[in-house]
Amino acid sequence: MSGVVEGLVERLATGMAFTEGPVWLADHGMLLFTDIPGNRIMRWRDSDGLSVCLENAHFAIGLTHDRQGGILACEHSTRCISRLAITGDGAPGARSIVAASFRGRVLNSTNDVICARDGTILFTDPPFGVRAEDGQLHGYQQAMELPFCGVYAAGPDAQTPRLLADAIYRPNGLCLSPDETTLYVSDSSDRHHKVIAFDVGAGFALSGMRDFCVMPVGVPDGMRVDSAGNLWVSGGDGIHVHAPDGARIAHVPVPEMVTNLEFGGADGRDVFITAVSSLYRVRSALPGGKA
Repeated sequence: MSGVVEGLVERLATGMAFTEGPVWLADHGMLLFTDIPGNRIMRWRDSDGLSVCLENAHFAIGLTHDRQGGILACEHSTRCISRLAITGDGAPGARSIVAASFRGRVLNSTNDVICARDGTILFTDPPFGVRAEDGQLHGYQQAMELPFCGVYAAGPDAQTPRLLADAIYRPNGLCLSPDETTLYVSDSSDRHHKVIAFDVGAGFALSGMRDFCVMPVGVPDGMRVDSAGNLWVSGGDGIHVHAPDGARIAHVPVPEMVTNLEFGGADGRDVFITAVSSLYRVRSALPGGKA
């Protein structure tokens, strides 16, 4: 695997319905992730293994942390981005809404979210949680009010997110390069099943839209970068790792379809993998490149 991965993939926990959204909280030494149909946010620690962090999680899917130590969640049943405070002992606290509508119309089905170094919140809004024909596994059958699927930056209030791109058919996972000059967005559709790259300008203006790589099995989903700028992409047969020029340099097989991944652990080299019913871990040769 070109020296990208060290050791074997290990299964940490199983028995869940459909896992997603891993986020590592270094201050608490724990990983949070979602079990979407179970309507729960799960917690995993080396010390005590798997437990439930939050019940009735509004069918949350993608998670990340913001610059104040809170958790940002993409919620399928509310179709919004929420913020969940995390208390000093790692428990969930107060919930607030970050993004809910665009130009007076409710968002489609927020899916994945990241937070840049300056605190800017970026998120994707495909219809997977509201349209049966897009193969949703959870959420509710509802009508789309927007005629497109967007990539957004959160605005000053929940009604004013800023549209960055609307030309991707089914935008799903998203990830910034370590220097934040490139934004990667996965198009998780049978029509395209590829990762698209954009150049990032001032104020997160996007330009230079181009195909970066194609997922050979299944569709691309959640993504992360390592410190060298290599892009780790979730797929139907594991994780595919691509160099910054798009060349595939490694494939990490996983026994189940992979939905997302996250770098964490004491040295940032543990790669936590959400894969349908289970949580896995593998060691990376490099730490994660997320600020």
